[in-house]
Amino acid sequence: MSYAETFLKAHGQDAVIQRAIPQNTKVSIKRSTKSSRDLGSREGYWEGLVLADAGLQSGEVLTIGIDNYLVQSVNLDPASGEHAFFAAKANAMITHKQLDETVDENNNLIRTWKTLNSNVAAYGEIVTYQLRQFDPGLLSQTRYIFQVPKSIGVIELDRIIYNGSNYQVDSIDDVALKGIVRIQLSVDVRAD
Repeated sequence: MSYAETFLKAHGQDAVIQRAIPQNTKVSIKRSTKSSRDLGSREGYWEGLVLADAGLQSGEVLTIGIDNYLVQSVNLDPASGEHAFFAAKANAMITHKQLDETVDENNNLIRTWKTLNSNVAAYGEIVTYQLRQFDPGLLSQTRYIFQVPKSIGVIELDRIIYNGSNYQVDSIDDVALKGIVRIQLSVDVRAD
């Protein structure tokens, strides 16, 4: 047993990996930055070590106490033999809906919003003028950016409900992180 494994088992925080069958593990976690200028980054991004036998993967949700963390990346830490991870502290719970179109017996088109995923832990940022200066890939109508697990299967034009308001998925970046997609949302003006 390595020193890091011994340390984690003795002094690590209890954590639960949210899977079909939740898995308990131990982690050591700290903030990724001590930035005093950008409070969102300071509170939002975390890094740590997790027991290698937990098999933690990018896109999974890790619960520590009452906080959820969206795991962005996981790599073997050669010095300790355990897994090092980076995560974003979930600051939003969203609902994911998709438009379902069917035809009734009179050939009338029936459109309904079907809930695919509810209570999805996500990390979101509101788009500000300052953010637009540093991220030239933002669309002009983007109101929010969210990081969500790829496993929810979000596609363009889906609906995301956040804080009781409807938003439309306008863009999906599914390349940057292995298990995470970064979605851009605008106000959804489509009928319910």
